[in-house]
Amino acid sequence: MIIKHVTMYASNFDATKQFYLVRLQFPLLSEEPDRFTMNVGETAVTFIEAPFNEKPFYHFAFDIPSNQFEEAKEWTKGKVTLSKEQGEDEVYFEGIDAKSIYFEDPAGNIVEFICRLSDAKQSTAPFTASSLQKVSEMSIVVKDKLNSVSVFHEVSIFERDHKGISAEGLTFMGRREDASYLLFVNEGRTWFFSNKNAEVFPVEVLLTDGVLLKIDENLKLVSLDLA
Repeated sequence: MIIKHVTMYASNFDATKQFYLVRLQFPLLSEEPDRFTMNVGETAVTFIEAPFNEKPFYHFAFDIPSNQFEEAKEWTKGKVTLSKEQGEDEVYFEGIDAKSIYFEDPAGNIVEFICRLSDAKQSTAPFTASSLQKVSEMSIVVKDKLNSVSVFHEVSIFERDHKGISAEGLTFMGRREDASYLLFVNEGRTWFFSNKNAEVFPVEVLLTDGVLLKIDENLKLVSLDLA
């Protein structure tokens, strides 16, 4: 399972577009008056202008090359203010041998750059936004995880390492060997490196096997097999 295309909504749309395309210089794939799509390695990311007075926000993670954590961190610090957790601006996840940094974009999204030290490909080119390899984590927020998990199971997406679903915390949906995950979470959880609580907003995630998972306009989790 690889995340092929993510579609989200963004308030503060013009500033968000300027942030990604001008300040960070993500490669542009296409644009229309109310949306733009940028390239993140193996993944396309689309932001659509949010309806007036709505302020959706999401958490997602971009993979950086396994040998470029420090370089990527310095590059990012030169362009944005890194978020902190307990005074630290980076974190090491022992269970997956990975380091991450976080920041917020103008739409209020919690953006994570993650370096999977054992899994991600290396690079010899200077780090830029074009060095990012894919969206490796996309959070899916729901009102009730236990009652929604069947939507994943119906399209053969299961818990990482088959650890099962708990009502609390994050549940990683996907295979460890793919290093691509849908982060399944109940609304109300406080996001790491943020003081925001998770909320349910419309989002679409297209996977490489043709499965489309989405939080629809009724804020319900649904899946479609487009293959």
